[in-house]
Amino acid sequence: MRYLSQPSLMNMMRQAGYKSFWITNHQTMTKRNTMLTNFSKQTDVQFYMNNSRAQNSREYDANVFAPFEKVLNDPAPRKFIVVHLLGAHMKYDFRYPPEFDKFQDRQHVPEQLSDSQATVYNSYDNAVLYNDYVVSSLIDKLKQPGGNSLLVYFADHGEDVYDPPGYGMLGRNEWQPTLPMYTIPFIVWSSPSWKAAHDMDFTTMLDRPYSNAHFIHTWADLAGLRFDDFEPGYSLVSPAFKEHPLLIGDPSDPGNLRKLDLHLHDH
Repeated sequence: MRYLSQPSLMNMMRQAGYKSFWITNHQTMTKRNTMLTNFSKQTDVQFYMNNSRAQNSREYDANVFAPFEKVLNDPAPRKFIVVHLLGAHMKYDFRYPPEFDKFQDRQHVPEQLSDSQATVYNSYDNAVLYNDYVVSSLIDKLKQPGGNSLLVYFADHGEDVYDPPGYGMLGRNEWQPTLPMYTIPFIVWSSPSWKAAHDMDFTTMLDRPYSNAHFIHTWADLAGLRFDDFEPGYSLVSPAFKEHPLLIGDPSDPGNLRKLDLHLHDH
């Protein structure tokens, strides 16, 4: 229940004078997303683009483009924008339109997989391909002449899609962890004007093991902000960064929490 006693990213940015926006393509009418919807209300303006109650619905992430452009045209001098994508959640073949159905054969599929598994494997790759298109499109929209922008993209979790060893796991399971469930993409992009005013050389930081549970500290560093509980040791981009245990498991069951084994894929 730390959210009741500690600052949120949205509150921090509002207090720093940013007009804040929340754009989501996730369902907002289901019990499992109630907490996210509550957090979204901490922003000034919200756009809820997915009114489906079922995750297995064809609500493509291009839904966020129109509200994103509208927000970019907002006259506020400083804007903080949260874009919450559906990404590559199961069911993977619901995540991309037909024109992104590029992977269809067994050319890139591990030979250990059955034909039905290969179909799922390909649909996941297609979902990732579409997700790459969505993220790159958002970045392109930020490339406005004279724009001063910073974008950070990351996934909330990974999924094991018949990865070795075993080639038998699909999805994620906190009780049977594998490395693909927890290792996620983390991308930082900035406009030339932002880069000119900030130290954006992260070449020595690329292999730091890091948990997004501490992201507010990293974001504060990137944005040049400070808050009462700021800890530079929790900032991925700080010279004072300290490696902390990467805990996995069910947060509601402390006895189930354990350290992530970064060599899980070798077992």
